[in-house]
Amino acid sequence: MFSKFTSILQHAVEALAPSLPLQEDFVYHWKAITHYYIETSDDKAPVTDTNIPSHLEQMLDILVQEEKERESGETGPCMEYLLHHKILETLYTLGKADVSF
Repeated sequence: MFSKFTSILQHAVEALAPSLPLQEDFVYHWKAITHYYIETSDDKAPVTDTNIPSHLEQMLDILVQEEKERESGETGPCMEYLLHHKILETLYTLGKADVSF
């Protein structure tokens, strides 16, 4: 009975709040990460105590999903966004600055 109710509730949520296109979802997670660093410049909490790992995992999942949906040799909009906005370089810089010796 409970699982049936949960299933019905999940379908209602999906109907009321349709999923975002992959690129919008990808950008949302990236902005959440950058917002954290902008808003908490003095906070020295370990990254594992923040939502950053979850956002990074979501971004990776989106890239994998996008790759599966594309034909071989095509670059999707999320990968283009990652490359154009130099996300990997930014993550490297943020991580390097966050390491204390």
